[in-house]
Amino acid sequence: LEKLRLKTASDADRLASIRAIGSFGADAAPAVSAIAAALSDSGVNIRSAAAAALAEIGPTAATAVPALAKALSDSNPRIRDLAAVALEAMGPKAAPAIPQLVGALNDPVDYVRAPAADALGAIGPGAQAAVKPLAEKLLTRDEGFVLGSVAYALGDIGPNAKDALPALEQVLKMRRVGSAAQEAILKIEGKPAPTYH
Repeated sequence: LEKLRLKTASDADRLASIRAIGSFGADAAPAVSAIAAALSDSGVNIRSAAAAALAEIGPTAATAVPALAKALSDSNPRIRDLAAVALEAMGPKAAPAIPQLVGALNDPVDYVRAPAADALGAIGPGAQAAVKPLAEKLLTRDEGFVLGSVAYALGDIGPNAKDALPALEQVLKMRRVGSAAQEAILKIEGKPAPTYH
């Protein structure tokens, strides 16, 4: 019934339905395919509500990872941002989206780059393929909050990110990145680390 409603109702009703479905969290798993299909809707508000709902549903919406990965190239930065946030909520189940998340590290919009890094970190050790691009991003002149997300992501990848240690050591003295870099170094080295995020 909800699937039909998401295709035939007015935009306002569809938007309300998508938001309501997302509010059920993991219990909304049966509606994931309909919500994922809404990521291709022509309406920006519908697409953003779909991405936000998938983030609320979390790992039980893992079948939507391919659609979310595709949404990382949406023309609207809000959709790209919310797609990255939803992929972060998937945790390790977002691993199939690693190539698209790595691409999003170079998005022209900073509030897309940061959650892309956060999503890579949420994948954890399985995101080892992203270590080199993350380390390269860390050495750029990007916004501090983006670089902080990159450093935290490397730490969350853990010992599999040991190739990033030289880059992390280079940014230790950078304002707004140093504590994240220190935490990442400790995690990569397998030492106890205070958590700042």
